[in-house]
Amino acid sequence: MAVNLGVNYLAVIVATIAAFVIGFIWYGVLFTKQWSAAHNMSAEQMRPQGLGLVVSFAAPLLNAWVVALLALNLGGKTITDAVMLGVLVWLGFFASQFAANTVFQRKSWSLFAMDAGHALIVQVAIAAIVTLWR
Repeated sequence: MAVNLGVNYLAVIVATIAAFVIGFIWYGVLFTKQWSAAHNMSAEQMRPQGLGLVVSFAAPLLNAWVVALLALNLGGKTITDAVMLGVLVWLGFFASQFAANTVFQRKSWSLFAMDAGHALIVQVAIAAIVTLWR
């Protein structure tokens, strides 16, 4: 199998920034109290520091790059293609893992809804950016 690695790296960086903005709005504005309470921590304790900052940058960057590779190699070109890709990535990799974690860690389904909702929006946004901006 040959994989074309020729993605638009500027689009990957913009998609990464979009993921940060969405995360800030989602967790930093809309659901700060609920999300930190679901983890039994204060909002201050939930802020990434040190290695957490590195991972919080590297994870969406890697995510955007992989989605860009998928979009390119699957031939996605339209907004419909992008939304479908984002939803499929979310369903197969994010929602399924969050559901398993929710059950095995005995977390609340409201936490699942917050995290899965965030992931769905981020995956569709990333897919839209890297699919349409090739």
